[in-house]
Amino acid sequence: MASETVLVVDDNPLSLKLTRILLINEGYKVVTAGSLVDAVELLRSLSPDLVLADLASPDMDGLELARRLKQDEKTRALLVMAAAKPGDEQKAFDAGCDAYVAKPFDARALAPRVRALLDGRAIAGGARTATNELQGLRVRFLAEGREKARDLLLQLDGRFEEKEAAHTIHQWVGTGGLLGYGAISHLSREVEAILAEQPLDNAQLRESLTNLALAFSSPRDAREAPLPESIVQALSGKRIAGVEFPVNEQQRLQAALERVGAYGTFLSATQLPDSAEALANDLIVVHVNAETTASAWLDPAAPVEGRRPMVLAGKRDSLLELAPATQSLAREFLMDSWQSDEALVRLSLALAYHPLQLQPKAAPAASVRTQVVIADDEPAVLALVRTALENFGMDCRLATDGATALEAIRRTHPQAAVLDVNMPGMDGYEVLAAVRREELPVRVLLLTARQQESDVIRGFTLGADDYVVKPFSPMELVARLKRLLAR
Repeated sequence: MASETVLVVDDNPLSLKLTRILLINEGYKVVTAGSLVDAVELLRSLSPDLVLADLASPDMDGLELARRLKQDEKTRALLVMAAAKPGDEQKAFDAGCDAYVAKPFDARALAPRVRALLDGRAIAGGARTATNELQGLRVRFLAEGREKARDLLLQLDGRFEEKEAAHTIHQWVGTGGLLGYGAISHLSREVEAILAEQPLDNAQLRESLTNLALAFSSPRDAREAPLPESIVQALSGKRIAGVEFPVNEQQRLQAALERVGAYGTFLSATQLPDSAEALANDLIVVHVNAETTASAWLDPAAPVEGRRPMVLAGKRDSLLELAPATQSLAREFLMDSWQSDEALVRLSLALAYHPLQLQPKAAPAASVRTQVVIADDEPAVLALVRTALENFGMDCRLATDGATALEAIRRTHPQAAVLDVNMPGMDGYEVLAAVRREELPVRVLLLTARQQESDVIRGFTLGADDYVVKPFSPMELVARLKRLLAR
């Protein structure tokens, strides 16, 4: 059993208490401080083996604490571990920290990181009282979070206190991860990024806060669902570069990449696609905006030797207005206010393409038309999709429920099926599962709602080939379906 003393410094009382419980469970002696002043005062009489300090708190300069400890001859040998948001590693090491852990960190990963730094023997065990206290913290965290998230949503219709909201959200980022509620932690990171961007995008903020409130209301949903292994394998260890990304989207992309062990970096549009910084990456994500539209990144007439595969990100209208030759540079598109799971799916699909799949296929005979089954219980959607696809020379068979759609797929053997996820009775998931179980040779594209990010992951777990988020542009649907059929 470990017996070292750890001083934990954090201005978030709940996070402070939780970290204390986690380390006590592993046998450490834990002392806590809620401010820089308290920490300095404790260190006058306390000689801990390690200091774990939160550097990202807006109300406390943990970097200053690290600098003081490393500059003082009496405390220079003291081990200091920094806990902060991704991207602050260099700041931590410049201040003299001995190790760094990104927040939110997995509760299971904290003790091993501390153990590794102390370089001692393996530890195990934990007190029953601490375990009970931990469960109580989870209950309290969800209850308080539900109430506060609803309050923040109500404030959007009146006087919204951005500074107070940012402080609360920041605390949820760390505490959610420590308690094992990964979905809450990542959703909080997204809200934090939106709040940091000016002018404030109220529509995007409302959507993200709504998702966060739903996560607090359901402990099952609050625990982040595992990603399909195919997505994790495609992205783990890969280096992804974003070009001219807005600040809030940088943070969201960075948080998404952390989930799969990928590495993110960000480049300027003035850097060239064949620069050393660009070529050091496995995939490039170019944000389509005023800075990039006239750059070499989006110039199809200037091919670059060894150019890395590319994804285009931005507003749907901006992406669809690009010239076909420019669109063809991209393997995938990341549209509008994308969510974490959506980004990971698109990036994994882009990396999963084999170069041979990008070669043009022989043109089909003029008499052969693509057959598509469309299933949706909304007549307006059926009519919209049918018109869009028939305008591009595809033959459509319509179904208003899942059972009819499955029977049409079995009978006609279409090249593709467009399935709404939320049909009554047999829904799109069940049709997809039956199609894959019966090994029917058809490409499946799902129609899903923006608010249900988990739809994307569930669909790909069942074997979906692609998806489109409602509300969608007919041109977007056609573009995705044509790319799908060309694979």
